[in-house]
Amino acid sequence: MKMKENIFNFLKRHKKGLIILVILAIVIFAIVPRILAKKADAMKDGLYQSQTPVTQDLQVTLTGTGTIEPNDQYSITPMVQGEIVKAPFEEGDIVEKGQMLYQFSTENVESTIKSAQLSVEQAKQSYNDAVDSKQQTKDNLALISDQEGYIKKLYVSAGEKITAGSKVADVYDNTTMTLEVPFNASDVKSSWIGNRANVYVDDEDERIRGTVTAIDPTTTTLAGNMVVRYVTIEVINPGGIAAGMSGSASIGSTDCNTAGTFSVKSEGTLLADGSGTIETLKIKEGGYLKKGAVYLVLEDATVGDSVKSSELNIESAKNQLSSAEKSLDDYRVTAPISGTVITKNAKAGDNINATYANPLAVIYDLSKVKFRMKVDELDVLKIQVGQEVKVTADALPEVEMTGHITNISLEAITNGGVTEYPVTVEMDDVGSLLPGMNVSATIVLDEKKNALCIPVDSLMRGNLVYVKNAQDQQTSEEELADGVPDGFHKVDVTVGISSDSQVQILSGLNETDEVYVPRTEITDMNQFMMGGGMEYYEEDDSEE
Repeated sequence: MKMKENIFNFLKRHKKGLIILVILAIVIFAIVPRILAKKADAMKDGLYQSQTPVTQDLQVTLTGTGTIEPNDQYSITPMVQGEIVKAPFEEGDIVEKGQMLYQFSTENVESTIKSAQLSVEQAKQSYNDAVDSKQQTKDNLALISDQEGYIKKLYVSAGEKITAGSKVADVYDNTTMTLEVPFNASDVKSSWIGNRANVYVDDEDERIRGTVTAIDPTTTTLAGNMVVRYVTIEVINPGGIAAGMSGSASIGSTDCNTAGTFSVKSEGTLLADGSGTIETLKIKEGGYLKKGAVYLVLEDATVGDSVKSSELNIESAKNQLSSAEKSLDDYRVTAPISGTVITKNAKAGDNINATYANPLAVIYDLSKVKFRMKVDELDVLKIQVGQEVKVTADALPEVEMTGHITNISLEAITNGGVTEYPVTVEMDDVGSLLPGMNVSATIVLDEKKNALCIPVDSLMRGNLVYVKNAQDQQTSEEELADGVPDGFHKVDVTVGISSDSQVQILSGLNETDEVYVPRTEITDMNQFMMGGGMEYYEEDDSEE
């Protein structure tokens, strides 16, 4: 019983709507069969609709929608707490990047900065005292060289601990070089010692004077049973002789048997004469060490620790001062971007604490705007960054604007089996557009000027069209059997680009050809519902 009452009440409330639906259903079921029957009769009677090709500009386009966003936006959040003393702007104002928006009270941070500055000065004084103390003990910790020459190899480094007698460096003196060369034993005279000798470096003609300092008392037999004695000659190094270079010599009228090799006169090892940690190393490989010179300074552990501690104290105090000075910048809030103030949530006199959750202000950059549209996976490869986009807005129906694609996302969105890619369009021509407005976008994928076009519906399977017969031409029985309307014949065409309604014909037709355009039940129904009648065109030889 209750259910019957509910049904009755529902029908009573919606009586008018139900009556309209019933009438509409009756009309549809009555008219559609008549339309189909009329269409069939028209085809039997040779009635048709047709159109000649039209030369026009043809575009293949891709469309989409989006919502306008600012080019950039920034929400200003507080970095410090305290009272706002200045906020010289209002909503709707245009501000420049770097412009001061808020000034917080700096009373507390200024006190912190003064305290940090005092700590730095105290740490510096402590450091100077430690350095003075270190200098006073430094002279007692310097090690003096007992050798002279060039540093061939260094065995220690600063900061390393050494003990007395440990190797510090290999030292050699190349100011005087020695050359040991063989002479025929029968030519050697003991009286040569102290005599002058002529020395030649690497068979060069330039002669260097030397002095015979030693003669080997024993003989040596060389290849070819040649008996020789080795003679040692010292020369003052003019600067171009290095150990290992070859040279020859002559004494009086006697020449050496073969060339010999130069070597340094003196070479030794510098040993440490003290123990401790090396504070300063005053020598390096390749450098020259004079006898009696300081080659390293040992560190006094107590004084060194004091200096290091003072250095750390200075660094710590400086860091505290720097941190306090940097925080001072946070008390002055500037515009991070140029743009328009959309929202101002805080004003002068407000006290900002830790519980404050809103942004102080919001700024939009409206010099450019952008929107995002979704492009089907079948079309995304047809577009590219930089491509022009025609834009219209629901709020500005009479205005067409221009944008450009700035980004094609590689991250797809799949919903209900449909895959789409977000595409960003940027517009320099902002006009009266505001964030939040809905826009429609059109992207031209392909375009042909002066293209010969026919309706898409006239293109049949296999790129065929039905062309009206000439006056003396008949539709063949075979063509009729294939479904060709009477009064037409099949023509193969080559097509180019196509839009939703038109297709480009590259070959097979000319502008005087009349092509058959099928009419669909949906088209006829739309005509009926819009109040228009169906119009079929009867073949008439007088019409072209």
